[in-house]
Amino acid sequence: MSQDRVQREILYSEVWATPMLSLAPKYGVSSVFLARVCARLNIPRPPRGYWARKQSGQRPKIPPLPKPQPGDPTEWRKGDQLPRKAEVELIEAAPKKASARRTMVMDSLASFTRGRVAGDGYLKPAKRNLPDLVVTEPMLQRAASVLLKLATCFGEHRLSIACGESGFTRKELGDEEGRLKRSVFETNMWAPGRPTLVFIDEIAIGLTIYEATVEKEMVYIDGQYVAVKEAKVLKPSLWDGRTKTFYRRSNQRVASKRLCLRAYSPYGRVDWARTWTEDKASLLKQLDDIALALVDRAETLAPQIAEADRQAAEERMRWEAERAIATANYQRSLIIRAREDSLSNLLKIIDKWSSDRKLQDFFDDITTRSVDMGGKAHSELLAKVQEAKNLLSSSDSIEALMSWAPPPPKPPE
Repeated sequence: MSQDRVQREILYSEVWATPMLSLAPKYGVSSVFLARVCARLNIPRPPRGYWARKQSGQRPKIPPLPKPQPGDPTEWRKGDQLPRKAEVELIEAAPKKASARRTMVMDSLASFTRGRVAGDGYLKPAKRNLPDLVVTEPMLQRAASVLLKLATCFGEHRLSIACGESGFTRKELGDEEGRLKRSVFETNMWAPGRPTLVFIDEIAIGLTIYEATVEKEMVYIDGQYVAVKEAKVLKPSLWDGRTKTFYRRSNQRVASKRLCLRAYSPYGRVDWARTWTEDKASLLKQLDDIALALVDRAETLAPQIAEADRQAAEERMRWEAERAIATANYQRSLIIRAREDSLSNLLKIIDKWSSDRKLQDFFDDITTRSVDMGGKAHSELLAKVQEAKNLLSSSDSIEALMSWAPPPPKPPE
């Protein structure tokens, strides 16, 4: 890395000419840190999807470089202590974003409670563009609070709920570390149509908050399964030995009222996931550590995503090359087949002409030999010759050749 200071005008031009992941190594820092440098120098950065649009041939609009305000830094070098003025501005701007985010999350909770409820208590709203919360109704409010407070911990990083940007997929919930294994009677779980993502610089990380399950001894009473402990409180007489009434018990998975936070890679070619649980402490007490861990993980995910993109580009180039070869071979086969068909048609024309010539020689020979015959017999013979010619009706060789389709040029070897 060059030790010379970089002017904000130069960094501005570089940021809009080279992706952040590729530019950061030039200065010996991570893309996340370089994004912070741009924020402190008040340098606008390309939005998500800018490079994809540019690669597809579009010309996205580039915002101009704002004029520096009095006291703002105009240059940077690795190791410099950047002024805190930009940090203050970020903190002041955060409440507006947090307020809008809170309104969006809290307004969506009504859609959860208006939907159906699965047999094991998990909510199944009809809408799908909702926060990624897989919980029972008693835990819905706390799960939403965890999501909002986690967004606050991320500070300047953007949290996108039901993200509609292309290129991201939600990692389906399964038997997450054995904590979300559900009853055999409930296998269909609600899932949002779009992932909930936090963008740490240019890297997206998916977030799912779900309620873990626990195995309990259950008994079927009054049309529903109830925990044995609760059933004994509700109907203690049912366990009176004198009634000799027996209820079959079974072990089933039920909601545990413990939340889990799963972070994952929403990139199809990079497989990664990590889960935080409430086995020892609530998620609210772990949020600061979770946010720091995800910021660190974003820096390690960046080269993995870049490598995956490189491999994808290589695979696409290889596929395009193979497709070009296959297309060329197919075109070559069409040309060869067309030449073969043309030759076959030409030989048929020649064979027909040869056959017509033999017939004509046959009739000419009869006509010549019939000269010495008597008048009536000669006339009858010539009439039969004419009828035979009409019956055979030989084609004209010139017309036949004119109707012949010549072959395409011979393909190169």
